[in-house]
Amino acid sequence: MAATKKIAKEVSTVKEETKEVGFTDLELKIAKPTLNPDKTMVIKGNFEELGANIQKVVDKYKGTQLTEENVDYVKTLKKQFTSLRTGIERERKEYKKVYFDPAENLLDSMCKELLRIVDEGESALKTQLDAYDEKRKEELTVVLKEYVDDIAERHSLRDEYKAQIVLKKEYYNKTQDEEESVNDIESQAVELEKKQKEYDTGVMLITAECEESGMIAEPYIRELQYKCAAEIIIEIKKDKKASAELEKKAQEGTAVIGQETAELEAELHKAEKITEKQEEVRTRVLKVTYTASQAALMKDFFTRNGIQFTFIKTDF
Repeated sequence: MAATKKIAKEVSTVKEETKEVGFTDLELKIAKPTLNPDKTMVIKGNFEELGANIQKVVDKYKGTQLTEENVDYVKTLKKQFTSLRTGIERERKEYKKVYFDPAENLLDSMCKELLRIVDEGESALKTQLDAYDEKRKEELTVVLKEYVDDIAERHSLRDEYKAQIVLKKEYYNKTQDEEESVNDIESQAVELEKKQKEYDTGVMLITAECEESGMIAEPYIRELQYKCAAEIIIEIKKDKKASAELEKKAQEGTAVIGQETAELEAELHKAEKITEKQEEVRTRVLKVTYTASQAALMKDFFTRNGIQFTFIKTDF
């Protein structure tokens, strides 16, 4: 019977504490927003009062020593805090949904339409400015090409060298001085004139050397694209010497290509006796002397018979 009285007393204490806390009165209430004269927003509610009441409960129970007598009550208290947090968050979201979101959406929509009009104007002006700048560049190109014609003529540049003069990107900058562009074109022309003279001198030397040696000049002249004239002259002299030795051996009746011919004939004779599966690919280097018309026949023969060939050097 005594134990029953003790339990009843504890229940009574818990009920009293619950009543003391008064969580049913802890509710966030927010009034409709208003504007100050300076257009700043005012949001009023029971923020301070609610915060103070919650703080009292927190201060009273956050350091409570748990015992068998109060543990159930503390659990109940924790659930009430959870409910309170959920209620505050729910009120915040609902308040934004009612008062802020519509205004934000309306503002976004109105500004979006304004920006569309701005973009339209910006795009139209950009198109006009681009067209104006393109016209300016076209007119400037006409002027620059006139400078190129005059300068190229003054330096006696042939068309293939005149075509190498570059109208550089910086010529079209609005800050570029016209005189600077002309001076740069002049510098290009000077270098191209020097290059042209070097080529012409090379052609003259090569032609003279080939005429003296009885060689064809054109293949050697083509080498001026990647060799200097001095190197080519040395090459012509070597080829002339080799050609003279070849001619001398021919006059003396020496079998200049006898070994190569014999080997080729042996290969052809052997080919008649073997099947396609037994064949092996071989590579041989031959020196061949021919005319232009014979070259076509020789190429046709190699092509029809599937013989691969590569030109190593012409007019040796």
